Amino acid sequence: MAAKISYCIPMQTSHRFHLPPFPTLPVLALALAQLILFAPTAISGTSGWSRFEGGAVRLISSGPLTDGRYDAGIEFVLDPGWHTYWENAGEAGIPPQVDLAPSGNLADARLQFPYPERYDDGFSVSNVYKNGIVLPLALRPERPEDPVQLEIDLAFGNCKDVCVPASARLSLTLDPTEAEDRTSHRAIARARADVPMPAQATDAVVSRLFLRKDGKQEKLDLSLSVPAGMDVDDVEIFASAPQDLSLGVPRRTKPEWKQATGDWVLSLGGLPEDLAVLPLRLVLVAGRHAVEQRFDINRATGAITEIHPARPR
Repeated sequence: MAAKISYCIPMQTSHRFHLPPFPTLPVLALALAQLILFAPTAISGTSGWSRFEGGAVRLISSGPLTDGRYDAGIEFVLDPGWHTYWENAGEAGIPPQVDLAPSGNLADARLQFPYPERYDDGFSVSNVYKNGIVLPLALRPERPEDPVQLEIDLAFGNCKDVCVPASARLSLTLDPTEAEDRTSHRAIARARADVPMPAQATDAVVSRLFLRKDGKQEKLDLSLSVPAGMDVDDVEIFASAPQDLSLGVPRRTKPEWKQATGDWVLSLGGLPEDLAVLPLRLVLVAGRHAVEQRFDINRATGAITEIHPARPR
């Protein structure tokens, strides 16, 4: 069964290394023999790098099949000054499009996005990753006893002074008996720790949403409830929706926004007129802690239903 994921598109930092002089032939031969003698077998924890303007991307894997799944990731390393995009790029940018259909022996896949950071270029505000990022992948094979041939077609935007569309075809064989790749395991675990989790009672949460018309444009006012010792200004908010829908970015309420009734405002301009209910995902980040809340918003009545509430309101 083919799997396809399409997404609208902390952090792994690249380093430059200075290599010592090339060793003499006897030393090189001895080192090569030691590598062959002591290297673990069946390690295939990384694919080759695919270079693009401003960086490079590859696939990584933690290693063997564990609890019926493989832990893998798409690893970006970006040159200084470049950035790529979160699942909702924001007001500008090209989010990642990930197609796993060419893969073999893959039953299903779940791609996750660590929380991004806000980027304001003076004209628009975007949700970005700088330096680099690992996007975790949880993969379940159709036949656990056989390897997964992971093949990914990837398209995304990469920006510095200008935005450059980029693409890559990445491949990696995942074998149920391969050895653990500890470096990849740590990189994937660090990235997964920054994936937003469902909000808990002690987290800052959106406590009220209000849908209103500002002229001909729909806007959503967001009010926050924060724990003791935290201020509303300590929280950053990001918004996403299903990938065929375009959303802007929540903005902190300004004094001159007289009609605003909350702490943040999200413009809903650009949504299809025939979309009756908007499935909205909000990510709240305070410090390095990220949580998410999901809502269904009825655009006709203004009724808002929270999916899996964090706590009684």
